[in-house]
Amino acid sequence: MGIFAIGLAVVLIMVLAIKRINIGLAMLAGSVLICVGIPLQPQAVAEACKSALLSPVTWELAAAVLLIGALGYVLKASGALDVMVDSLLKLLGDPRGILLVLPSLIGALTVPGGAMMSAPMVDQLGDRVGIGPEYKTGINIIFRHIWYIALPIIPSLILAASLAGISPRQLAVLNLPALAAGVVAGWLLLLHRLPGKNRGHWNNGDFRRFVLSILPILLIIGAYLLLGINFVLALLIGIVAALLNLPEPGQGNIAARMAGTALRRAKTMILPGLRPQLLLVVAGVMLFKELLAASDVLTDFAADLIGLGIPMWLLLTVLPLLIGLATGSHEAAVGIAMPIFVGLLPANTYLAGVGLTYIAATMGYMTSPLHLCLILTREFFNARFAKIYRYTAPVALAMLIAGLVTALVRGL
Repeated sequence: MGIFAIGLAVVLIMVLAIKRINIGLAMLAGSVLICVGIPLQPQAVAEACKSALLSPVTWELAAAVLLIGALGYVLKASGALDVMVDSLLKLLGDPRGILLVLPSLIGALTVPGGAMMSAPMVDQLGDRVGIGPEYKTGINIIFRHIWYIALPIIPSLILAASLAGISPRQLAVLNLPALAAGVVAGWLLLLHRLPGKNRGHWNNGDFRRFVLSILPILLIIGAYLLLGINFVLALLIGIVAALLNLPEPGQGNIAARMAGTALRRAKTMILPGLRPQLLLVVAGVMLFKELLAASDVLTDFAADLIGLGIPMWLLLTVLPLLIGLATGSHEAAVGIAMPIFVGLLPANTYLAGVGLTYIAATMGYMTSPLHLCLILTREFFNARFAKIYRYTAPVALAMLIAGLVTALVRGL
């Protein structure tokens, strides 16, 4: 009975997510169904709620999700993203490199509707090399999202790592082979065939503007990955840098202009960049995880699966992929799949299984017809939906196969 309750909860969450109900509310609804269907004792439910809502991990995750959204908004509203794009166009020259770099850079930022930010540049460059709307859509989607499996500032990767009890850096390193496969496949299948005769012109001024525009992101990555600073503190450093960076023109010395610019930006950009609805997502996901942990259902389920002889690699590949496809939400795919499979993985293959679960969920999300970025990009380019998949599906398949092979080599 308990495993059916979990299955029904997963289906309920997927249905609500497809209907664009807030993922946090969907997870809370699934949690209620688990409590009633297993059923759980009131004391166990109370302990799970306490652990989910008061845990330092939950609060740190919530802070990181909010701050990443604020950082993206500041970079967009301050014009730093525009400077980033303009300087790259002058430096790189080769449209193939630019078509790779533009969506990739903006993909590092969790800005709502971020795919639409790179779409106009991809459109202009795509016209220059003679590709159609579906091709442009494929490039914009692939090179924005392939980095999601190994970039430790992506909220869904942070969420997955938190649910698995490992650091974002560990999960990112686990997924590097699949990322490499995605970059190679994307280049060979989407960009290599395009004309690339143009050359950029090195200019110290353009390079300096590019470095300045991307400096807040570089500071975050450096502080977290190289110096080991707490990720939330690293994000705060990046936000302060974004507020001070590229000061507005005016009278006075550079220090005065930076201070004035930072104050004006802080007043007008911080609050609009915060997305408090994401706090509900964090709470819902963490509660779902704790309720699953409060029961012995998954342990029994694992024994049943072993008895049926279903290979673990097959489960970890297919089910997260289907969840990602069905929901079109990275948070939902990770939030549903990771708590379930974490309880099924033995210690000796734990990391390999976690990495494969996240990769499969991400590939499902990236290619889902319900994926918001895909929907918006298709509308922008007026592309035919079915033909988009001839450009996106092969790259996603290459990454999924690379993730599976890597997990099998690691003993899964």
